[in-house]
Amino acid sequence: MSNTTTKIRFGILGTASIARALIGQQFEHLALSAVASRDINKANTFGDEASIPKRFGNYEALLADSTIDAVYIPLPQHLHCEYAIKAAEAKKHVIVEKPAALNSSEVERMSAACKTKNVLFMEAFMYRFKRVHNRAKEIVQEGTIGKLRYMNFAWSHAFANRGGVGFRLQKELGGGCLLDLGVYGVDWIRFITEAEPTMLNAHIHRREDALDVFALATYKADDVLATMTCGYTTDANYYFLSGEKGSIFSPVALSRRVLPNVLHIHLLGSDKTYSEEFPAENAYKLELEYFAQCIKNNQRPFLDAENAKKNLRLIEEIERNAVPL
Repeated sequence: MSNTTTKIRFGILGTASIARALIGQQFEHLALSAVASRDINKANTFGDEASIPKRFGNYEALLADSTIDAVYIPLPQHLHCEYAIKAAEAKKHVIVEKPAALNSSEVERMSAACKTKNVLFMEAFMYRFKRVHNRAKEIVQEGTIGKLRYMNFAWSHAFANRGGVGFRLQKELGGGCLLDLGVYGVDWIRFITEAEPTMLNAHIHRREDALDVFALATYKADDVLATMTCGYTTDANYYFLSGEKGSIFSPVALSRRVLPNVLHIHLLGSDKTYSEEFPAENAYKLELEYFAQCIKNNQRPFLDAENAKKNLRLIEEIERNAVPL
């Protein structure tokens, strides 16, 4: 797209709670132009709240609208592949929530459809756009904590114990902690180390209905030992980076809530401890702004189909090889 001053017109497929992060936001490079739901009343309510002019009572009607340039797909993951392909066939650029699909084979199909119609594909990993996490990586690369040796990631929330409902607790719909939270863990390891990790071991706990509610995996990424845990039966959200000179700790690390963030740095040799604070950021807004700029400049997003496939292959490896708990 040559006219870089024109706003990219986005449609939203679904009115999921995660999409509500876009309500009330002011955008520089895009406009929220349409929203679709299988319930027109939900589409109208969401449209009113977000000041979106066009509302549709089914997803196909939005995709048929020739004025829409791109679609954001925050639907449950078992619908990602189907509607990403339909969007591509309608010549819409596609940004789809993580996990991009149920498995790497589906991503192959989604990517192929986008390439055929010459539209861009991106997976929405909101945390990649937060300053706090990019700063943590900078501190590592600057050598402040010395050579990185060990890293630990944990994200779990205990809604399986609190009577939670929805697709996340239904395996046949792509539910389970690995696809929901584990994808963050493996992507974070790859993001920080800029290496492709080799799995050393993994453990998994499944309910009687086969839903994975806890998983732990240990990796070697270059010279770094990395562990990742995710689950639905405990509450935890943090990461820890340990180097030869010190460490970095990030509490409430990858939460989707728009909150201030902090990094706690401890330099062991000098026994120096300090913190770096970061204002609240709406990472969902930032990732859509980035994708809109990619469309304007015909630039492949860094969170492309190849990145999504690498993450899902790591998840698939845990599913195949993990020792049951």
